[in-house]
Formats: sequence, structure tokens, C-alpha cells
Amino acid sequence: MQCKNPYLLKTLISLAAILSSNALFAADNAYRASLEKLSSPAPANSQLSRIVRDEEGRLYLSWVSENENIAQFSYSTLNNEQWSEPTTISQGSDWFINWADFPMLSVNNGNIAAHWLKMSASGTYDYDIQASFYSNGNQRWSEPKIIHSDGVSAEHGFVSMLPLNEEHTLITWLDGRNTKLGDEYGQMTLRAGVFDSTSKTIDEWELDPRVCDCCQTSSAMTNKGPIVVFRDRSEQEIRDISFVRYTNGEWAEPKTLHADNWQIAGCPVNGPSVAATGEQVAVAWFTAKDDIPKVQLTLSENGGDSFDSPILVASESTNGRVGTAILDAGEVAVSWIDTSASEARIMVSLFSIAGEKLLESEIAKTSASRRSGFPIMESVGNTVYVSWTDISGEPQVQVARLVYTTH
Repeated sequence: MQCKNPYLLKTLISLAAILSSNALFAADNAYRASLEKLSSPAPANSQLSRIVRDEEGRLYLSWVSENENIAQFSYSTLNNEQWSEPTTISQGSDWFINWADFPMLSVNNGNIAAHWLKMSASGTYDYDIQASFYSNGNQRWSEPKIIHSDGVSAEHGFVSMLPLNEEHTLITWLDGRNTKLGDEYGQMTLRAGVFDSTSKTIDEWELDPRVCDCCQTSSAMTNKGPIVVFRDRSEQEIRDISFVRYTNGEWAEPKTLHADNWQIAGCPVNGPSVAATGEQVAVAWFTAKDDIPKVQLTLSENGGDSFDSPILVASESTNGRVGTAILDAGEVAVSWIDTSASEARIMVSLFSIAGEKLLESEIAKTSASRRSGFPIMESVGNTVYVSWTDISGEPQVQVARLVYTTH
């Protein structure tokens, strides 16, 4: 598995220019944003955060903490501006802990699906996806289950999860079962399955037979059905973003989101992010064709039947690591990492439904190193919440919120 960035990130945009641009955006429209850092329920030596919401707008922050070689997967909920006491879902000494491939939750009507990664053999990337399901009805977690049935000690991860109804969860993952066929290295595949609250597999599919080895997947629900976005991989090593949709009772063939034509010999470890509400879909992604790093955004108003031309979010001074969220009124927020200064910054750019850039905000200083991981973003109403790992001292998950107003 190749997971190294072979391109050289260029630093051509100065911090002063970005701050000037920020002021221009704020002055030319009626949008304002107020930033507040929240207390973190995560302990010291925590990382790999995810933040998700349920249908009522309640936030769930999850993370992994490590103590004496024991990893713990825990979460807390935000209620009336206060975080609940953390709940530990699972722990182990044989987990696969990785800066880019990490656990998450999916929540619907009090029912929770959770996954984490456990080593399956001695190979560096031999690990399984384990999942447990919490039923709000009986107030109990199911026994952990390996969600893939191949029995092959290989890479399985980069999961996205999506609630389908109160009892079922769609789980999508990268599956390396075909990489261990005989003496030749086979292809990483994209698979998906539906699971009920007792962890029973309802259905399972292969969605794409050849994809990039270690870029995150992302999924969202439109009123036409689920959409999954991922980094594909052609025979010519073109690794552009593709999407696949479940409509009319079946999965359609994957389609290229936009032909960036980024040819790269190794996986860039930089997956896309999708958000959807109704027929509105927004996808953000990273590309670096010709060694020019870019974060781009594309929008759809018909549930993913078609997408508009890409909108440039950031260029030259970025290493991607994107997130996407849609506000109540339809504005789209995109999070990304700015690398224009000696100290990297977590940024959020706000766009109108039509794709006009409205505002740009700095969330926090961070590091461009892999240890800082991937910032994660979620929206509730007209507020965006961002979680990340602060590595300025002992690693710890942090949370901030950005409240958008108009006047």
C-alpha cells in the first residue's frame, strides 16, 4: 500500500493576502460569523475525533484516547450547552490506530451505530472493521461484529456510515480482500452493506472494483437515496473523485465527479466530503494535478443527477483535509487546511446556494503534519461545529462553533 504524497506543496499565497481577502468578503456581503471555542469533553492524549448530529440537532462528539497501550473509543453529547459525561463504547490493546482512518458514530432516534478498527494479523495494514449497535429500545449495545464476511487478513477501513431508518444503517468501506489474491497485489474495492440494530447483515454489495487504497469515503442522504463519494483509481493511475448512488432499488454505476485528471502513483490520503439535504448536494475534494494543490467544491440541485462546474475554494497553499456542511438556508460551508504560513490554519469558507463565496473564517491554528489528523465539521441550523486534534502539547481533541448571522 502506497500512502505517501509524492507532490511538493507550493506556498505562494501570503498570510497577509488571505487576511485581506477575508476582510473583503466580510465587507461585501451581509454575512457575519462569530467563533467560540467550546470546552472539550475529551481527555488528554485523545485524537481521531468525529462529530455528527441526530435528526433533532443533538451533537455527538467521539474520539479515541490511549492510556498504557489501551485504546478507548468514547463519545459525549452536547445538551443545553453542556457536554455529557463521556461514554466508552469499546476498548482494546490490539486496535489499528491511524491518523487518517478512524472510528465514527451514526445516530438516529437514539439508536447508534459505532465502528472501530482491530488488527487481524501481523501485517501493518491487516485490520478489520468491527461494529456495535446500540438500540434505544432495550438500552443495550450489541456484541461487536466484523462487518465484512471475507475472512481475509487485509486492509478494511475508511468507513462512512449513514442511518437509513430507525433500525438500519448503511456502512461503506474500502475493502482489501482482493489485494491478497495469490502472489500479485490485487485491487482495493469499495463495498457497502446494510445492517440492523442487532448487527445482522441485511445486504452487501461491491460498488467499485478498483479504487484508491487509503482515501476516506463519505456518504449523505438525498431525497432520491444515498450518495457515496470516494477517490477512484483508473488503470492509468488517474485518481479523481467518483460518486455512486442508490436509486430505484439498485446501485448505479460509479461516475466521475469531475475530470481533474490527477495522475499520481501513490494514494494521497485525502478523501472527499459530501453533504446533502433534499435535492441539494455539495461535494468538496482535494486535487493536485501538475503539483498545484487545490480544494474544489461542486453543487447539485437535483439530488446528484448532475453537478455544476467546480468552484475553487483554495489553491496553492493547502493540503486539503476537507469537510462539507449545508446550513438551514442552503449555504454551503467547506473546511480545509491553509498552509500559507509557518503555522497551518483550519479554515471554513461559506458559499451561497449559487456558489458565490460569502465569507472565510479561521477556526484555529494547527499543524500540517499527519499527527494533527483531519478536522471534522457538522452543521446544526446556521451553526457549524468543528473538531480537531491540538498537538501543540499533549494531543487533545478540541471543539469550536461558528455561528453565521445576516443583517
